[in-house]
Amino acid sequence: MKALKFDGAWDVALREVPDLHATGDDDVVVDIRYCGICGTDLGIVSGSYPVAVPGVTLGHEASGVVAEIGPAVTSIAVGDRVVINPTPYCGRCRMCQTQRINHCVNKHGTESGVSYDGAYAGRYRTTSAFVHRVPDNVSLRAAALTEPLSCVVAGARKLQPPSLSAYTYVFGAGPLGLLYTWVLSLKGLTPVVVEHAPERLEFARDRLPDGTAAYASLEEARTKYFDDPQAPLDIVVDTTSNLLEELFPQMACGGTYMSIGLKEKWASIDTMLLADRSLSVIGSIDSLHGSFVEAFHLITSGRLPAERLISEVVPLAEYRRGFAALGCDIDGRRFGPAEQASCKVLIAPGDVDE
Repeated sequence: MKALKFDGAWDVALREVPDLHATGDDDVVVDIRYCGICGTDLGIVSGSYPVAVPGVTLGHEASGVVAEIGPAVTSIAVGDRVVINPTPYCGRCRMCQTQRINHCVNKHGTESGVSYDGAYAGRYRTTSAFVHRVPDNVSLRAAALTEPLSCVVAGARKLQPPSLSAYTYVFGAGPLGLLYTWVLSLKGLTPVVVEHAPERLEFARDRLPDGTAAYASLEEARTKYFDDPQAPLDIVVDTTSNLLEELFPQMACGGTYMSIGLKEKWASIDTMLLADRSLSVIGSIDSLHGSFVEAFHLITSGRLPAERLISEVVPLAEYRRGFAALGCDIDGRRFGPAEQASCKVLIAPGDVDE
């Protein structure tokens, strides 16, 4: 089978590797249909997020069809359509036992697309606890968004708005920005999206929850949506990693700034304001206990229109085009703003699910 292998920054290539088979009693082997390109993948390939083990197969936001199972597997059958939770955890370490499975100390060697062969490949091998059967009325395209949505659900749990009328801003209209907008809206808030890239802004405007809006700048959002050039910042979700230093002095008393981007950025803040204004600065990454199941429910119940957030499906052989659609030019070794309207781009290693 073909697999997209990572050997170092900008050094990725499709290679022929042996087919995977069920070798353990609890193994589940999945023929991959779709695997979403994540910001983590972009950071790994570009070298801006150097976490992956050289030689690993990339990819972790996947769905597909069960090809083989081990003799002890009873919850899943060959032929089942499934979505994959790509982040196993041991359940025994202190992080796991204190509800912080996203920081399991034993996860090295198990993280898909980072330290364990991922899903930009014909097949992926996992165990039965980390696959979920997809209902017949839900496409495998939509199901592939479960993992990024799970990360968003985990982050949204950390936000404790002072009121459902809190002025809420999401900076960045990429996949996570739009998913945060939907999840916060389902929580009763009314987020406003700020996105500087014209193409991405236009794509987002047709895919927002009712009552929400997107603007090209914070100034425009304040003036047009809140009718107040000095509208306060109660809740900020920053998907860019770049805005803490700029926005921190503008945070309203009791406000919360959340950073979820994975780009290195040093910032200086006034710690007197942190205390004097009762501010919170928090970060979030990966899934927490139950967030994957909650995300799966939001997609399978139709509460969140996942398929509307998919901008393109690209065959595995054309992975360079998929990465380029998100601003990661592998051949040119350049990572910057995308030059086309895009949101979630899926890689299709095999047959597509219509």
